[in-house]
Amino acid sequence: MGDTKRRIGQVSVVIPVYNGERYLQRAIDSVLAQTYADVEIVVIDDGSTDSSPTMLREYGDRLRVYHQPNCGNVGLVRNTGIERSHGEFIAFLDQDDWWLPEKLSLQVQAMRSSDSIGLVHTAVTDFDDDGCSESGLLNPDAHPERIQGRCFEELLQGNPMYNSSVLVRRSALQKVGVCDLQIPGNTVQDYDLWLRIAKAFDFGFVSEPVTCYRMHSGQGMWNRQKMLLAELDVLLRMQDVDIWKSRSTGRYRLAKLYDEIATAYFEAADVASARKYFLKALSVGRSPRQLFRWGASLLPFPVIRAMRSAVLKLKKGDSTARQRLA
Repeated sequence: MGDTKRRIGQVSVVIPVYNGERYLQRAIDSVLAQTYADVEIVVIDDGSTDSSPTMLREYGDRLRVYHQPNCGNVGLVRNTGIERSHGEFIAFLDQDDWWLPEKLSLQVQAMRSSDSIGLVHTAVTDFDDDGCSESGLLNPDAHPERIQGRCFEELLQGNPMYNSSVLVRRSALQKVGVCDLQIPGNTVQDYDLWLRIAKAFDFGFVSEPVTCYRMHSGQGMWNRQKMLLAELDVLLRMQDVDIWKSRSTGRYRLAKLYDEIATAYFEAADVASARKYFLKALSVGRSPRQLFRWGASLLPFPVIRAMRSAVLKLKKGDSTARQRLA
């Protein structure tokens, strides 16, 4: 991972870029504004066809920029950035996110508190596409503050961490490896990496929301079926299915994930696949809700669609009525 001498204490910030002209300046400027000064910025331009390369040149030697033909795999791009970086610690920043000035200082302080810590992540504020308006929590049920210390078992229950919030110790990557390119697409390569680090190291957490995450329609996270199936594959590689089924927390996790996969298929009008995964959910942990959803999936699709439309209208009407009363 890098073939030149590394300066102890340096943070390498790895930024993958592809056609990021709309967002890129804010991301880079937020790194340059960090109160922690010993930083190198490694940008891997994955074959951008917009003005991103021109924007990067305007920063001169404040960035280390590498251009490559487009591969479309952000895990591979991050691995390239890691390989070309020199710091003792590596931070990841997506081109559409940004940081508050004290982010790296707080993380390095937390990392320095114990050699057993391999990763430090932070609380996050979610923003709309305009980057000015807070959008509310992407997942209100997520609890990133629980992912600290020895947290492998907790992390198996779900990934509440944002890639742009993470600082990793290079020696941790040397021990567990980098992004696994066998995981398809831009789905859960980061989750798989966090799990492998959590098996061997403690995690730290900065409670201040010093990472800013921007939600927009171009993100790969919106391909729900692909992402959820890849997540299932990662979980079953971490633990055999019989181990998952042997504990109540494991059964709940698998059943919930199967249910989410079934719902994603249903939303895509693939009713046969939806039925398959609803049945898998039932095989792990039965609940009245899952029984109802599986039974409903046996109805003709036009009937199911009409039922869903009616339920959504009722919910919308109920919400409007509550707003009027308020």
